[in-house]
Amino acid sequence: MRKSRAVSGRNHIPNVLEAPDQRRSRSLEYGLALLGCFSAEWHTLGIADLADLLGLSRSTTHRYALTLAVQGWLEQDNRRKYRLTGATADIGHSILALIAGRAGSWPVLQELRDQTGHTASFGVLDGAQATYVQRAHSHGRGQYEADGDLGPGAHIPLHCTALGKAMLASQSAKRQRELIAQIKLTREGPNTITAKHPFLQTLARSKAAGLAISDEEHAAGVRSIAVAIHRPARRETFGVEVTVPTDLCTVTKLRRDIGPNVRAAAQSIATHLKDG
Repeated sequence: MRKSRAVSGRNHIPNVLEAPDQRRSRSLEYGLALLGCFSAEWHTLGIADLADLLGLSRSTTHRYALTLAVQGWLEQDNRRKYRLTGATADIGHSILALIAGRAGSWPVLQELRDQTGHTASFGVLDGAQATYVQRAHSHGRGQYEADGDLGPGAHIPLHCTALGKAMLASQSAKRQRELIAQIKLTREGPNTITAKHPFLQTLARSKAAGLAISDEEHAAGVRSIAVAIHRPARRETFGVEVTVPTDLCTVTKLRRDIGPNVRAAAQSIATHLKDG
């Protein structure tokens, strides 16, 4: 199938099982997958774009999109392309608030920010990406630029952020392979690892160390360190991250001085999740 120009290079949405499961609603799977096609980068999509991403015919895709529009989840712009409505944002914010409340993360992040002097974040493994749940922003020199104006709900790549690498490294070998198959090692910063073998070596080192570091891999002038909170029994993975401007903190200082605080914060949240 030839992809439309708008979505050239994007992968099919992975939310739908290749083989139908009689216990599950195929239509609902595709409806949710259609909503998942939209992102900050791809906020408006036409029927041809959606059909190519979902691997469906345009008539079937149009039927799903029309249903979602009638139900208030999608709307059309003046070019007849579809976009999400505010109703989806309300659900997203509610889910983030539920996760944060269950984790008891906000006071922990505030303390971590005060200890380190830098922005502290709590995130979740969200499919083949990481999503910020909460960010306790610091306002020191260069911090706004390092944070990249990313707030709760922002999606970040797994392969080049400390939060993403820490959570990915904590997965089982099978789950890690599944996730890596869904992501592209695209260059985001000057030090992004774009080859698979070196990337796997980095994940192995992160797993052994129990933390991950991003040294200008996501963006120039930005370093970060993160520790994962993996809950295999519930198939949930969270992470705690601190982001710093490179001119204020070397990798050695990040690991030696900030690393122990990040570990302690992750342990505090993990204890709260276990008790909750």
